[in-house]
Amino acid sequence: MPLKISVYVPCYNAERTIGACLASLIAQRRKPDEILLVDDGSTDRSLDIAKRYPGVKIIQHAVNKGLATARNSGIRFSKGDLVASIDSDCAADPFWLQILEAEMERNPALSGVAGAVNESERGTIPDRWRTYHMAQHYGKKVVENPRFLFGANTVFRRGALETAGSYPSNLRTNGEDLEICKRIYMRVPDAQLRYQPKAYVHHLRRDTFRSLANTYWRYQTYVSWARPAPRNIGRTARQTGRLLKQLWCHQLVWDLRQKRREGLLIALYFSFVLPWLQIKQHLKNQKDCKTKPSG
Repeated sequence: MPLKISVYVPCYNAERTIGACLASLIAQRRKPDEILLVDDGSTDRSLDIAKRYPGVKIIQHAVNKGLATARNSGIRFSKGDLVASIDSDCAADPFWLQILEAEMERNPALSGVAGAVNESERGTIPDRWRTYHMAQHYGKKVVENPRFLFGANTVFRRGALETAGSYPSNLRTNGEDLEICKRIYMRVPDAQLRYQPKAYVHHLRRDTFRSLANTYWRYQTYVSWARPAPRNIGRTARQTGRLLKQLWCHQLVWDLRQKRREGLLIALYFSFVLPWLQIKQHLKNQKDCKTKPSG
């Protein structure tokens, strides 16, 4: 009996790309058995656009709860034996779901498979920098049991997700894909994951210098700031130093070796913005810890 596949799309303020995303799912050679859109409190036209696409089941959060919670809703309200996900700023290749399904059917031991997220937008300096330094793929070859599967393009067996437990909502918008894979490896007996680059989606994201800096900062620091415990200024300063060292001694060095001198603009901009983001988050941490009820 063929496996049923649900595909869910977590969505927050994605009016520019959500139409292309849903259209690509409807156009799949292997049609999804159901398509779910989890609207996570969008304040733009995302929901109105999504309603134009027939057969898409809408799950709506009254307020923004974060990507991890949106993923949990997508899984909870879906019915498929396999649960696939694609981010709202991606459009899937027509053979995307067919390839993912074939991988899972050929190897019943697989708990999950992910494909490549190929950058389609490279017209600006931030978009090109993201392409080289924030890639969401492992290259052009199959990888067995990678550290984690990038959440923008995945399929998991429902049983594996149920055994692993929920995505950690405290992480909100970053690192939830890493954490769920850690749990699968830990809790699912003989768990196996695979990266299959032939199952690819097009990343339609467009960044500004500001949005890129915010995304980079969240990705690099999400674990430490997700902890509710108070922290002193020394720890924040050391973390900031590590961020800047990585930026100047690794990423910029790579850019210059590749003759991508525009990377210097990113390094200069980030050198002002990253410390400011760290200070703001440090002050928020101090305030939250002071107002947190004891006991």
